[in-house]
Amino acid sequence: MKTLFSFLFFLILVFSCDTSKMSPTPDEQFIGKWRLVERGMFDGIEVQIAKDNEGNFEGIITKLNDDKYVKMFMEVGDKFVSGIKRNSNFEFTLKEKRIASPLFSAYGESTTNEFKVTIDGSNKILLGENGISGTYERVLE
Repeated sequence: MKTLFSFLFFLILVFSCDTSKMSPTPDEQFIGKWRLVERGMFDGIEVQIAKDNEGNFEGIITKLNDDKYVKMFMEVGDKFVSGIKRNSNFEFTLKEKRIASPLFSAYGESTTNEFKVTIDGSNKILLGENGISGTYERVLE
């Protein structure tokens, strides 16, 4: 009886686990046009993410928002995402250009911000734990 109970407990444990994160998230899910959401002054900026000639990801700004600092320090065509690196099957590190990065660079400060990101479905990139630092939402054309 104890063996049967142990076996049933094992089956329940195995079948109740979330196995969706056991298989690797394809890198290609990053490719496309994305809108920044819940990002403060970056809200509404659109970025086209693609692979460059060396196979690295980069994101180019395709649309700015109306924030005065964004308009002052960024332009359409600027590189905003400078890299995406895999950490595990489902977690990545995304590097973004900081606003006014030339000014930070002049003072020896970092010109990029790094976020741990996960992909939620095929239409959202969550920055930070569960999107606490904002999200990228796919622009469906």
